[in-house]
Amino acid sequence: MTDDKTALDRAYALGGADGAKALYRDWADSYDVGFAALSGYRSPARVAQVFLDERGEGPVFDAGCGTGLVAAHLPTDMVIDGFDLSAEMLDQARATGRYRTLVEGDLLAPLPCLDGAYRGVLSAGTMTNGHVDHRALAELVRVLAPGGLAVISGNVDHLSTPAFAQAFAELAAQGQISPVRDRVEAIYANPSHAPPGHGHDKARILWFRRV
Repeated sequence: MTDDKTALDRAYALGGADGAKALYRDWADSYDVGFAALSGYRSPARVAQVFLDERGEGPVFDAGCGTGLVAAHLPTDMVIDGFDLSAEMLDQARATGRYRTLVEGDLLAPLPCLDGAYRGVLSAGTMTNGHVDHRALAELVRVLAPGGLAVISGNVDHLSTPAFAQAFAELAAQGQISPVRDRVEAIYANPSHAPPGHGHDKARILWFRRV
């Protein structure tokens, strides 16, 4: 078990897959109760809500699914496959019974999925500081079926870098995705309950369709 008050700072400072696996191995057991519930972490619910508001459909690829917080806010009859770097976080997701399949792997490597296998791609908090960068986008778009909807959230600073902007612009210029829509929202429902120093952190939520 890890200290939930300092784990977020450790997470934002990660420098590679080995560090991420170690952190989430220790954090998995307490992540939902010790961090997400107590802090009012709202990004998974907001990603799911945008997806539903935009009439997103399954099957869904939950990229960086963690313990399954996004799936908890989707219809119980929606087919969802989860993918995450941490075996221990996947164990927590498996216990929810919400996933058709769960696969351990790296989002910066080629995904073990067919082209256009999913009508939805969701990712809450995985494309953020110390985690996954813009290089994952091409594969996420590849596994999205034409007309399918992707919704991605992460720390506003990370998702607003020139590298992300260029990657989205190139995908749109190549005719692979629709223009990207976005909004900026609070990551935590109540700043006083957030991890120390993070009460006013903002998330950027982006969504687009596969052309």
